[in-house]
Amino acid sequence: MKTTRILNLLVGLSLVLAGCGVNKSIHVADGEVLESGRSTVNGNVSIGAGCEVRGACRTVNGRVTVGAGSRVGGLQTVNGSIKLADEVSVDGDLGTVNGSITLAENVTVDGSVDTVNGSFAIEPGGSISSDVATVNGSIRVTSSRVGGSLFTTNGDISLLDHSQVAGDVIVKGKTRHDRKHREIRISGGSVVEGDIIVRYAKRKVTVILSDGGQVKGEIRNAEVIEE
Repeated sequence: MKTTRILNLLVGLSLVLAGCGVNKSIHVADGEVLESGRSTVNGNVSIGAGCEVRGACRTVNGRVTVGAGSRVGGLQTVNGSIKLADEVSVDGDLGTVNGSITLAENVTVDGSVDTVNGSFAIEPGGSISSDVATVNGSIRVTSSRVGGSLFTTNGDISLLDHSQVAGDVIVKGKTRHDRKHREIRISGGSVVEGDIIVRYAKRKVTVILSDGGQVKGEIRNAEVIEE
């Protein structure tokens, strides 16, 4: 699963970069064009507005921010958040272990989005070509499209205002949090094209369909409430 993939990727990254002794923040000025990505260990990655970075940017202990209208490669951090401003285009994956991922309006991601201990949110006009996955964090999609599936283990999911998920919505298996109630809300004409699947039948999950929200496939192992 993608969570294992990102953990292996970022742990490997930390080991490689630690050996390089890179301990400073990276700043890309507004309008700058870089032919390759940038990496650091203990520092933030800050990419200004109107930039083009033709490669992935990575850090181990730091946050990643991208200004409006920029085009970048994949973005990864281990201990930090990822925040993208309006009209950003990402040619690759977004991933963090301990941090949230927040995408402003009209952001496009040609790849997947993964966070372990953090939430994910995308504002109107956005598009993600592949899957979105969290472990201990919520997922909120507003007026945007996810081309793959949504995965979570211990997070709530909200699809709002004509959002679309082309694949499935999956709540993964048995955990020590099984007794905590989870909610999947699909509202405002939002659509899940595939199924909603709760993989462990004893988990307490409620699917709320309101204001024209719908699931075109099956709903398995969850209570359904229509408002």
